[in-house]
Amino acid sequence: MRGPDLLLLACCLCSLGSLGGASDMERDLLKKVFTNYNLKVRPARVPEERVVVRVGMILSSFVGLNMKNEEMSTVVVMNLEWTDHRLTWKPKDHDGIEVLRIPAGKVWLPDIVLINNNDGVFDVALHVHVQAYSNGRVTWTPPALYLSSCGVKVTYFPFDWQNCTMQFRSYTYDSTEIELQYARDVNGNEIREIQLDEAFSESGEWYIRHKPSRKNMNVDRYEDMTFYLIIERKPLYYIINIIIPCILITIIAIFNFYLPPDAGEKMGLSINVLLTLTVFLLLLADKIPETSLGVPIIVNYIMFTMILVTFSVILSVVVLNLHHRSPNTHLMPMWVRKIFIHMLPPYLGMLRPKVETPLSLDTLPRREKRMVAISKVADEYFIRKPDSSILFPKPNRFQSEGMCSDLRKFIDGPSSYLTLPDELKSAIEAITYIAEALQAEKDYEALREDWQYVAMVVDRMFLWIFVVFTTVGTLAIFADASFNHTPTDPFKSP
Repeated sequence: MRGPDLLLLACCLCSLGSLGGASDMERDLLKKVFTNYNLKVRPARVPEERVVVRVGMILSSFVGLNMKNEEMSTVVVMNLEWTDHRLTWKPKDHDGIEVLRIPAGKVWLPDIVLINNNDGVFDVALHVHVQAYSNGRVTWTPPALYLSSCGVKVTYFPFDWQNCTMQFRSYTYDSTEIELQYARDVNGNEIREIQLDEAFSESGEWYIRHKPSRKNMNVDRYEDMTFYLIIERKPLYYIINIIIPCILITIIAIFNFYLPPDAGEKMGLSINVLLTLTVFLLLLADKIPETSLGVPIIVNYIMFTMILVTFSVILSVVVLNLHHRSPNTHLMPMWVRKIFIHMLPPYLGMLRPKVETPLSLDTLPRREKRMVAISKVADEYFIRKPDSSILFPKPNRFQSEGMCSDLRKFIDGPSSYLTLPDELKSAIEAITYIAEALQAEKDYEALREDWQYVAMVVDRMFLWIFVVFTTVGTLAIFADASFNHTPTDPFKSP
């Protein structure tokens, strides 16, 4: 063999020898350390001594909060540390070995578990090796996927914040046997909050506002370390997909009052809007928990909108009823005419092209009462008085009736004047009857238009009332959510 080949072979043999030596040294050290070691015995020198266990947590991923089941999913790495005086050695006697990595099943563990789990899994996901140092310090950093219970407050959903906790304690040892303390950093300072992993990515639905930890003493003498995650929801998804569509649907429901009754779609539009809101309510029912402790703001708004739309359906029926009334079936009371024809239209921005002044039947002469009996509007209290000057004009507006040749006196019967021939009298009576019939038809149409105009005024009045109620109600409901801020002090009651 050549010289370089021999040198390479020698180096390989030396490295294998050194590896074998290191392995042998660790094997001998483990054999020495675990001589007479009992993993079921608490590592205390005397029975009265309490074993100090430091508990910390590193958050790797916030999976999410299931509001329906009221449970929080997280991926964490637990940071546990304690002192086991049985696992000590002098590094100089064992080739400078400072740390041993030992399977978790071979050493004593403080059995720190998640008490408020929601799936019955108390333990960690993977029992990784513990690290035992020459001075007896033992560290264990197992990863875990926890599903913890989290009581959800739905009052301000989707503008809410939640306080979710993870409560850890020893399942076996009480406060007389172990003492829980906060974990420490490399500088020896206590870590009183959840640490974030370097690869941690923020959730698309939640902000993490506070992540403190606190040690608690329970009445059963068990200590626990509670980690708090105070999270605030990002409401953009619900604003875009639920709130804005509901507001647009409400606007459509309001403009139902601007739709003419003759269009024939007033009732259909209102009912379609009501069904659409019902669909939105069913979609929300799958996201919020089934609780009676509070009603979410968004559900309050949808219910408020549904009430308005229900009233719009009822009021549309009223408007359609007014629109299709006629003088043959309904009398128009004086207060209806006074309020909805003469008083309200100017305030609602409605000006009628032609307004006629009604006259009471009590002020009409006897002949006009007979004319009303012939017409179709015999049941109306108000009619338009026909202008008799068309048939019986006066020669001069300033000339008295006694000086003119009034044909009515010849028609009405015996008088001091000469009576007209029967043929002419019959012709004048026929003309008078035709004029009265035309006037009666004109009055019928006018009174029918009055009912339609009243319906328009009522429609416009409801339009403005709904605009005011919807605006004020929407601002009042969502303004309440603006006061729901995440507390600056996580341990202060809101």
